[in-house]
This record gives sequence, structure tokens and C-alpha cells, in this order.
Amino acid sequence: MGQKLKYYFFVGLISIIPIGIIYVIIKWVLELSIGPAQSIIINLFPSEDQSIVWLIAFILTVLFILFCGYIISSLFGKFLFSEIEKIISQIPVVNSLYQTVKSITDSISNKDKQAFSKVVLIEYPRKDVWTIAMVTGESTNKDGKKFYHLYLPTTPNPTSGYMLYIAVEDVVETDMSTEEAMKVVISGGTLSSDKNDIP
Repeated sequence: MGQKLKYYFFVGLISIIPIGIIYVIIKWVLELSIGPAQSIIINLFPSEDQSIVWLIAFILTVLFILFCGYIISSLFGKFLFSEIEKIISQIPVVNSLYQTVKSITDSISNKDKQAFSKVVLIEYPRKDVWTIAMVTGESTNKDGKKFYHLYLPTTPNPTSGYMLYIAVEDVVETDMSTEEAMKVVISGGTLSSDKNDIP
């Protein structure tokens, strides 16, 4: 009986963890985006039911985003937005943060420019130990040697990781898609194929 309870607990835990993580992420995004509108409505109508306040805040947030998209799509909006970006570019630290975030969002939203162009294997953290990494760009040094820019995700949370420069000849290229690589990383290798590209 004890073994069965342990088994059921383990299966239940493994089943609900992905749902729990998705719930936390969605909740965080909603709180971040809806929070300002929710605070305004609570100050205006302090006695209103919280579920109604949340619903109104959600609707107002969606309408505000649509309004911003409509304005920025117009000629006047594009001009206004460029002027705002010029102001931001004059603020040293804020400009660096803004350009970084903007580059990431542009890479994600641009269908012609994938954030991760390919999946490779590298020897890390030491020789004869291999790990998965994603190519995010390429560059050459002053001697003309070609390097890959790599993002090395951590397990089981691929949103944290390391950025590495590595010589092209020191990587092993694979046929894995980004989605397949992410599954392997998040699962700690349990969802990996029984064949790999390690030389």
C-alpha cells in the first residue's frame, strides 16, 4: 500500500508541476500588465467587487494595448514614437536596457529572424562533457576567426543560462530543432532521443 501511495504521489507531482509553472507565469504576466489599471479602478471604486475590478482592468488593458498599436501604426504615431526613442537614447543606463529589451522583442516577433538559428553541442564545463547550446549570432575576431554566439540554457529553467563565444570549429552541429532542444533541457534529458550527435 505504501509503495502505491508513493507512486501515486510521484505521478501526481510530475503531472501538476508543468501546469503549476504555466499558472505562475500567466499570473505574473497578468499582474504585471493589469496592475496599473486595477490600481486606478480600486482607487475610484474602493467598494467594488474584486472580480469585477479585475475584469474591467483586463478589458481596459487590452483596449489600451490596441489603442497604442493603432496610434503607433499611424504616421503621427511613428513620428511620436521615434521622438520618444530619441529621448530614451540620451539617458545612459536606460538606453542600454531599452535597446537590449527591444532587440529581444524584435527577434521574437520577427518571423524572418529567429532568436535561435541552430542547436549545437559543446564541451562544457570541461573536455569530454557535452551540453546543448543555441546559436544566437556569429562574429569574427581581428584575425578573421569565426565565432558563434551561444546561449547555454540551464536545467530545468531554460530562461536562465550563460552567453558564450566559441570558435565554430569547436562545436558539433545537430539536426535538432529549438523545440526539441528545449524539451531535453527542461526534462533534464529524460525526453532526449536514444541517439545523439556526440563525436
